[in-house]
Amino acid sequence: MGSVVFGMIALTVSTTFAQISAGINPKANLGAYKTFAWLEPDVKAGPNPMYKSELLHNTVKTAVNTELTLRGMKEDEQAPDALIQFHTYTQQRQRTNYNYPGGFYPYFGGWGWGRWGGFFPYGGLGWGGSHSQYQYTEGTLVVDILDAKTKEVLWEGVVQGTLNGKINRIQNQITDSVNKMFKKHYPVPVVG
Repeated sequence: MGSVVFGMIALTVSTTFAQISAGINPKANLGAYKTFAWLEPDVKAGPNPMYKSELLHNTVKTAVNTELTLRGMKEDEQAPDALIQFHTYTQQRQRTNYNYPGGFYPYFGGWGWGRWGGFFPYGGLGWGGSHSQYQYTEGTLVVDILDAKTKEVLWEGVVQGTLNGKINRIQNQITDSVNKMFKKHYPVPVVG
């Protein structure tokens, strides 16, 4: 567990840019599950040791535990109704930024005087602008809720985004993203 690579994936993505989704098994009655226990996480991340942090692993568990408690569940390692597991993945990506002054991204550049030909005093009309490329780490966090007896997946939430690289920010993003994932896709039951 100490090497739980928390490619704090996605979570780590600036949550304003995070993609959050979830699915539920149509046969599942989530309200019937009152207790849960954790399975070993499935962590697939690059060589960066930061993403293998026990601190990030505990941040995910704490965030999920909080959300499940709000939904009337409690942790029970001895006789759980449900099992919780999370998966993390990281991968390197490359992005291109376009800068075309006066144009419409990414195809229309600003018109200006070119250096080549024509009868114009400074050459012909041409395109202006530039582009740059940079590397970034994309992360994904998947949280699964399974039936403890059948191991059938009852609910699955996913967060994807760009990882920031600062551990305290990643922790905040994980907590915020897990909250949004559950709030939107696993609402707290109305007690009345």
